[in-house]
This record gives sequence, C-alpha cells and structure tokens, in this order.
Amino acid sequence: MTAGDANARLEGAFLKLVEEKPFAKITVNDIVKEAGVHRNTFYYHYQSIPAMLSEICRKMVAKMVIIYKDVQSPSDCVLPLVRYSKEHKMAILHVFHSEARQILMDYVRQIGRFSIERYIDNVTERTGITRHDKEIMTRFYTAGIVGVWTDWVEENMESDSTEDFIRIGAILEKTTIE
Repeated sequence: MTAGDANARLEGAFLKLVEEKPFAKITVNDIVKEAGVHRNTFYYHYQSIPAMLSEICRKMVAKMVIIYKDVQSPSDCVLPLVRYSKEHKMAILHVFHSEARQILMDYVRQIGRFSIERYIDNVTERTGITRHDKEIMTRFYTAGIVGVWTDWVEENMESDSTEDFIRIGAILEKTTIE
C-alpha cells in the first residue's frame, strides 16, 4: 500500500466515523480499525485527529478554489458549501459542536472569503473601485455569508436554507452591481 493509499483510507475512515458519532468520541484506534491500517500509519501521516481534520478541510478548500475560480453570481459563492453541508450534515454538526469547531470555522471562512473575493473582482473589474474598497466589501459579505451559515448550523440545519442563500445572493448581486 502506498502512502497516498493509506492516507486516503485514513481520511475516508475518519469521514465515515464522524458521520456516525460525535468528534470527541472518535479515537485513533477507531480510525485505524476502520481504515484497516496499523496505528503507526496514522501517526506517520498525522500528529492528531484535529490535525487530520485540518488536513481534510485544507484539501476541501483546495477543491472549492477550483470550483470558485470563475464565480459569476453570488449564489456561486455559497451554494457549493451549503450543498456539501447538507450532504454531510451529521459530520458538520459533530465537528461544529466539538472542540474542533474552530478548525471547521477557519476553513469555512477561507471558502467564503475566497469565493466572495473572486465574485467582487469579477463584477467590479471595470468600475474603478479601489483595492481598499474591494477589501472592505469582501470582509463585509464574507462575514455575512459565514454568519448566516453559522446560524443555520447552530439551528442543526433543520430548515432547507438553500432559498435563503439564493436570496442573499440576489441581494448581494444588486448591491455590488448597481
């Protein structure tokens, strides 16, 4: 088995486990047993379970950066994150309601910031808006989108917020283009 195979097996095992039980209840032994690898293999790749989570989130951000490279609408900024969150609801909730919440939130902010930044750059390309003003807009809209996402997760994602996020996107579009 290659290092890449072991890494993929460990991450897959962790993702399966975090869908099933709270983050704090997952042990290295659980992960290696699920992955079918030796305990030392885990520590060859990761220092800890939070370090593994951070690496998984880093990879997710890298994938989303590819998705967001040509953001054309505000909905493009947030709907992939909302869809992913809905598809992995229990995993998101288990991490969100754990001591690892900050790791998740840091990466959600990165995704939000990158996508909003791309959108604002695209729609203000020929407007003469200063880099400083673009930065202010990016911070403002990122905080808003991440805040709404956070509120939705705090409410255990009980509502289907897709329409809310589409509406937020429409408002964002009106305020950045007009």
